Amino acid sequence: MLKVYYGHIQLVKDPLVFEKWFQKMNNERQEKVLRCKKEFDKRRSLLAGILLNYGLENNRTEKQVFYSISHSGNYVVCVLSDRRVGIDIENKFRSVFSEPKEEKLDRIAQKCMTMGEEIHFKSCESYEKSDVLLNYWTKKESYSKTMGKGLAMDFSKIDTEAMRDLFWSGWLEEGYFCSLYVENGIFRDLKIQEIVTL
Repeated sequence: MLKVYYGHIQLVKDPLVFEKWFQKMNNERQEKVLRCKKEFDKRRSLLAGILLNYGLENNRTEKQVFYSISHSGNYVVCVLSDRRVGIDIENKFRSVFSEPKEEKLDRIAQKCMTMGEEIHFKSCESYEKSDVLLNYWTKKESYSKTMGKGLAMDFSKIDTEAMRDLFWSGWLEEGYFCSLYVENGIFRDLKIQEIVTL
């Protein structure tokens, strides 16, 4: 089993809808939502709980379920699997990836890429560099989440080229790139579903 669910935070923008779904969450998720200071972040946290609950409800027959959640901009994504798994989504228009100054992208690349990845990155045309960085970054973050480290892991030590068969990557929506790492690299059972109504 390998299922990805994603949705736009617009789903919980209406205060009545937000409150209805908030009441359905367990105490842990409610506390996470309430810890968020901004309304925007509260919506993302609530939608993460909704997607996770939806996935667990629809995969009740599985003996063991691993999951990972990510959000960026207006989208939240959740993956559930019977293998250890991690996911990351990034908004291409986030300042770190859309920075027009190539020097900034180069500095980020130096900090988070292996030597081989950096050589590939530097060989790209200027207009490609943002997408290449996005590709490497999301793969590294999905891997580090699987290992339980998140952003605490040294991304320059994660060689995505050597592990390329263990990743799935692609655009979920315009401007939103997603990567998924799964323990055994088997993606034939991958299903991706956008949640468009609650």
